Amino acid sequence: MACKLLTVDELGAALGGISTPTIYRHIKSLPGFPQPVKIGAATRFLQSDVETYIERLAHGEARG
Repeated sequence: MACKLLTVDELGAALGGISTPTIYRHIKSLPGFPQPVKIGAATRFLQSDVETYIERLAHGEARG
């Protein structure tokens, strides 16, 4: 099974339309927020990490 990688824009859309600066702020400050994967100069996020984070948000667990 291949692991899908999301761009910053796709991550923002998956999380309700949050902006790129907000994503980078959350990376640094929110425990459990999906961490980026660097591929050369590109920044991507594992779709499985994003799905897990959304699931944890739905259950009230993601904010530490």
